Amino acid sequence: MKRMIPLVILVCAATAARAQGPLPPGYERLMRPQGAVMFHVPVGLCEDYPEESTSIDGIRGDMIALKRAGVTVLRIAFGWDGIEGTKGRFRYGFWDDYVRIATQENGITLIPYFCYTPMWNSTGDTTNYWNHTPKDYDEFGVFVGTVVNRYKPWIKTWELWNEPDIHEFWSGNAADLARLTKIGAEAVRKSDPGAKVVLAGLAGHTDFTLKLFRDYGISPYVDVVNCHSYFETWNGDPLEAVVPYVNTIADIIARYGNGQSLWMAEVGYSTLRLEGGVISDSYHATYAYEHTPAFQAVAMWRTLTLLLSTGKMAAVAWYRINDLQPGENVIGDHNNWYLGVDFLQHKAKPAEKALAFFNRFFAEKSRPIDAETRVLRSLNSASEVHAFRFEDSSVAVVGWLTTHTHGTPLPPGAGALADTRAEVVDVTLPMATASGATACDELGNAVPFAGLEKSGGTVVLRHVVLRGGGIAIIHVTP
Repeated sequence: MKRMIPLVILVCAATAARAQGPLPPGYERLMRPQGAVMFHVPVGLCEDYPEESTSIDGIRGDMIALKRAGVTVLRIAFGWDGIEGTKGRFRYGFWDDYVRIATQENGITLIPYFCYTPMWNSTGDTTNYWNHTPKDYDEFGVFVGTVVNRYKPWIKTWELWNEPDIHEFWSGNAADLARLTKIGAEAVRKSDPGAKVVLAGLAGHTDFTLKLFRDYGISPYVDVVNCHSYFETWNGDPLEAVVPYVNTIADIIARYGNGQSLWMAEVGYSTLRLEGGVISDSYHATYAYEHTPAFQAVAMWRTLTLLLSTGKMAAVAWYRINDLQPGENVIGDHNNWYLGVDFLQHKAKPAEKALAFFNRFFAEKSRPIDAETRVLRSLNSASEVHAFRFEDSSVAVVGWLTTHTHGTPLPPGAGALADTRAEVVDVTLPMATASGATACDELGNAVPFAGLEKSGGTVVLRHVVLRGGGIAIIHVTP
């Protein structure tokens, strides 16, 4: 969501006629079949690569970090303004090396997006041009088609623009974006009929997506709808608000779409807090642990669990691999420098280990079973509990106490408060029997769970303790 200047990004186009034929395995797993019950949601990462400041050693360090995190999907950006800074002159040297290292040498599935208008085709001025609508939209199609044709042996999804629902990234409106998307889509399909087109990642304004589908007929041109979220960082809503957000977009697709897969290919939580617990203009922390490296790992697990609980996601990508050097030029505020799962120079934060554990824990197909699970909790509980069944019939339960609640005034000392809350819940699972249960934290540290009770054809997890700032992860084997 928050990019360095200058940026290098890719544009993706939509299609007027859906392509036929199978995708390579790395891409096929990113498309959720309509009506799928069991599904494995790949969780990847995002990174930006300014051509003028990115080294080969840095790229190879990223590849090592991806392996540590168990990640094989990476969202990157191909910049129109960087690749075709002069009309008709394409600079591919950096990207040829990058695509080879990522795909051929490391087996990474790249999900790039195109964006940002070069000065020669911008309706903006010489200092504020990259986020403006183009003078000639057809030139975007020429650019997209040329790049897709070059990299089509290795890349099979193309996203068209980035966060066009906010003026920081797009000066036009939904009608302008629809026009750009249709032109880009035709270019993608002409260059590679087997590729998939991804609608520009949404920054959160679902009315923009509604207009694209209902008013401007975008559905035939896109195969994937992408949305972004930074709850409790730039968005003041609780992390749990990601569920109604996803459901709103899914409802738009159900009403006006054609069964498009749904991605959240940019989601994050920063590790910087200012004096007094100020996080951004939109969010103020309550507890001392919020927006620390340790709690970023917990927030990641909570967010990813919530996304899987919708049963509607096809893929997720966490933003980003590395922190940035404080003071580096970015679009947005100080949080941009502290979004990585790694510190500077690939020094791992707890979030990297948490992501690796999440990818192992949810490595096989699963489905949410909240509707079949009963949770006994106290009155006015702050608990959030979700359950999942895996293909091997084992069940996972993930629970926590919400950190932020709508309508709750900030107490005295907010931002530095100790969270002494604790609740106990009982969870009745849709299982006839169970052989054992293991409790884990967000980093994968595991101990036997002692509260497993089997009686009368039911399985109950008794006395599951949820503590403020933590997370309880329990795996029950049949």
